[in-house]
Amino acid sequence: SAAPAGKLEWKAQKEEQARIRKLQNDLKKTEDEIHRLETRDAEIDGLLALEEVYTDVARLMELNKEKEEGASRLEELYARWEELAEEI
Repeated sequence: SAAPAGKLEWKAQKEEQARIRKLQNDLKKTEDEIHRLETRDAEIDGLLALEEVYTDVARLMELNKEKEEGASRLEELYARWEELAEEI
């Protein structure tokens, strides 16, 4: 009977559309976080160039630590973005 097969095909198509929507949503969230971290990295670079920052050892260490953590997180996000982009 063609009706159940058609219904199953329709259901599979809907499930695939939902899967792709979720991937696209995850991709957008990943891109947003990448943008936020890249922006913050540029802000930190600007701060590190300020005399009042680079002469304050505690602040300098704090910003360098944040920069390193951001770079590490960005590596993870770039890899995640590639995985998601390939699946879509």
